[in-house]
Amino acid sequence: MFVARSARRIRLARAAFLLGGLLPCAVLATWAVHRQSAAHREAIRGRWEQAVGLPISVAAIEHPLPGAVRARGCAMAAAHGGAVLAAERVDVVSTPTEVRVGIATLECDPPGAAALAALAGEWLERGARFRRDVVVDVAEFSWLVVGRDGRPERRPLGAIRIECVAKEGGRAVRIVRRDADDGADEVRIERAATEGDANGPGRLDLEAMLSEPVPMAILAAVVAEDGPLRRLSLGSAALVSGRLTAARAGGGWSGTATGRIVGVDLAACTAGLPAGASGCMDLDVAGLAWRDGRLESADVVCAAAGGRVDRRLLESLVATVGCRPGPAYGEALADREFGFEAFGCRMCIDGRGIGLSGVNGHGGSLAHVDGRSLLDPPANAVPIERLVWLLAAPDAVYVPSSGAGAWLMSWLPGGGGSVGRTSRAESSASGGF
Repeated sequence: MFVARSARRIRLARAAFLLGGLLPCAVLATWAVHRQSAAHREAIRGRWEQAVGLPISVAAIEHPLPGAVRARGCAMAAAHGGAVLAAERVDVVSTPTEVRVGIATLECDPPGAAALAALAGEWLERGARFRRDVVVDVAEFSWLVVGRDGRPERRPLGAIRIECVAKEGGRAVRIVRRDADDGADEVRIERAATEGDANGPGRLDLEAMLSEPVPMAILAAVVAEDGPLRRLSLGSAALVSGRLTAARAGGGWSGTATGRIVGVDLAACTAGLPAGASGCMDLDVAGLAWRDGRLESADVVCAAAGGRVDRRLLESLVATVGCRPGPAYGEALADREFGFEAFGCRMCIDGRGIGLSGVNGHGGSLAHVDGRSLLDPPANAVPIERLVWLLAAPDAVYVPSSGAGAWLMSWLPGGGGSVGRTSRAESSASGGF
């Protein structure tokens, strides 16, 4: 049978084929090319950078699943451009209410920890800017710090999860180590908005439980305020574990802490003193309490298995603090530095002063050598001002008029005005008071 052919119908069929077949394919091909282009990568990087508020660099972008973005060669710098957190692969899945981030491996140094802490603080305080919950899973997390030998040291922590969750009347950040027992390693910060100021600085509650030691350099970098952790240097190898509960409501921080600090470098601790010491010391914190940024009480046991001490520091401990010379004290003053076999003391601080006593195994002395006592503890509690004088320059007349003494008196219990220096003769005659 003959089928009539029409040029018009043929053109219509061809146009329908182009519109229904080839054109969608061309659009899909163009879209696929765009998703692999530098412009698309820069658009995503710009959105992330705007959301985080920090400079971000991305080497490549992939889309493994609908709604999911995989970024390779990622790095986030601090606001000043110094600290960089780098990750080889980052997976991001976004929904209208939540953002989930997956990172395979991440190494964090002290500047990077400070940048992350600042970002968490922004999320807690600026609810209008960060409206969605955020969950970050890191499969292999490690601290990167400077070791005792001055070289970079990697300390693996394992898998961690960071949860930033908003709830009615407040917001919270929770960091938990996934490999630990339930609740063994967790940091939780909760913010409750003050009445009438939903986006203003409200009450902050902090609870930390650390069974896996954390480098002291990391904790000092995370602390934003100019407090003891910022001022006191315990050395690059010091590690902290324990429990802390604190709160801030309007004024300064108040709270309690217990724990242990191992690997304290005596040379770093005494770097700000007119005379120093060397060796490695461990601290057992039986109790620590502070209110509104000022220390209320402390009960700490210090122990060092040998080291060296400058003669001038020994003289200051006797003349200023009131320690009593032991049988080996006169021999120690013969040289500029003197080696000791062991040091151990219990230090109790409260509003009445500082109580120093020896610990078991040292015969009641603070330090000994060859079985003889080098220093014995003061007979009575030491006024707070006497400890401050250890930080003063030899020619200082009053403390805490300036420098480290002024800072120390600002957070020690019962800190008052300037105190005049007592001569060595007067100090010896009064038993160190």
